[in-house]
Amino acid sequence: MNGETKVGLFVLVGSVLFGTAIFLLGDYSFQKFYPVYAEFTDVAGLPDKAIVKLSGVEVGKIKTISLKDDKVIVELAVRVGVKIYKNAKFQVGSTSMIGSKFLQVDQGSPAAGVLEAGATVHGEEALALDRAMARAVNSLEALVGDIRGNGGLARDLNAILKNLREVTANVNELVSATQPHAEKIMERADSITAKLDAILTKTDAIVSKINNGEGVAGALVSDTKMKDNVSAAVTNLRDASASAKDALGRISGFRTYLVWDYNYEPLARSSKNNFGVKISPRPGRYYYLGGANMVNTKDKARGTDYEVRNTVDAQLGWEFGAFDLYAGVVRGSGGSGVRWKPFYNNSKWDRISVLAEASEFTRNRVIKRGASSRHFNDPRYDVGVDVTVNKYISAGVRLNDMAETRRVNYTTRLIFEDKDIAYLFGFATLGSMKK
Repeated sequence: MNGETKVGLFVLVGSVLFGTAIFLLGDYSFQKFYPVYAEFTDVAGLPDKAIVKLSGVEVGKIKTISLKDDKVIVELAVRVGVKIYKNAKFQVGSTSMIGSKFLQVDQGSPAAGVLEAGATVHGEEALALDRAMARAVNSLEALVGDIRGNGGLARDLNAILKNLREVTANVNELVSATQPHAEKIMERADSITAKLDAILTKTDAIVSKINNGEGVAGALVSDTKMKDNVSAAVTNLRDASASAKDALGRISGFRTYLVWDYNYEPLARSSKNNFGVKISPRPGRYYYLGGANMVNTKDKARGTDYEVRNTVDAQLGWEFGAFDLYAGVVRGSGGSGVRWKPFYNNSKWDRISVLAEASEFTRNRVIKRGASSRHFNDPRYDVGVDVTVNKYISAGVRLNDMAETRRVNYTTRLIFEDKDIAYLFGFATLGSMKK
């Protein structure tokens, strides 16, 4: 092979390699594509020649990105044969927080029809990472300022603590005023009970001697008629003593609690209070009576609130094991509910309880709040979770009215046992005893 042939062969091979490089680097392809134009207000740094993905699969590339008036026009080259439906969503995607950008197409439904070549669609605005971080920082600063005392959260917490101090002061005043009388009553009741026990012991001994004809009493009632009369009299005395002892047992068997529930609804930006009395005449049974959703009607709402205000609760409850069932009047309407401790036998997690409640089964009304109104025709269903802090305080979260508004509420419950009121109810039951 002479020199000229070698030079010609070298030039030919170089030309082939050069042409191949131009073909690859120039992004040439033998595949056919059809154009689609997407309008954006901001493409968040989307580069030219970025790939186009349909449901995560690469189906084309971006040809050009240009400005037209106040819009960004992105020209897509989509592979022929790929169907994109008219209600598909176009948005800027990213492989990671700092990864490369691409155009993401979320496929629509076939019923909307196929997008034609040259069609123009509207892209969804993508929030750039730097602006998202700036918003997050601003929100965090606002939250910190609110917690430090510059916002509504701090004011609401201060109001809660102020109300709690006032309630505690009133309860302490009530207990201190009635405690001496209650203590005297219980001391006298204990004394009477001890004397009744002694009388019962002595009457049993007397009846035994009479029946056996022993001593003076046996001699005095030697005849059958007198013996029966004396025995009947002593028996009546014993029955009267037993009834008195049962009455005193009723006095000390009652347990009464003062219950205060505080509820805060972020969307309505308002708080409400439930206050009532829980009466337990015996283990496993209780009655609850109180006011629900109590607010000052002169206050102006800062948000839209659909709760029925200033109603009543009146319920009968049963407690057995991990379950607490109750039914009656719930926020002024018929309803029922259940509280369940899923970890009842676990001493570490038994502080957690789950609530489910249903009420207003025939609801059909329009509630107006300011300039807005809403029609309600579905029953109300509430669910929630509570965590007991100690025997006085518990806190939780509720999802209220799941079929209609689906609003989150944050709750706090304070409960105090009041023995003076329990004694009062115990004495009131004496009138229901048979004479």
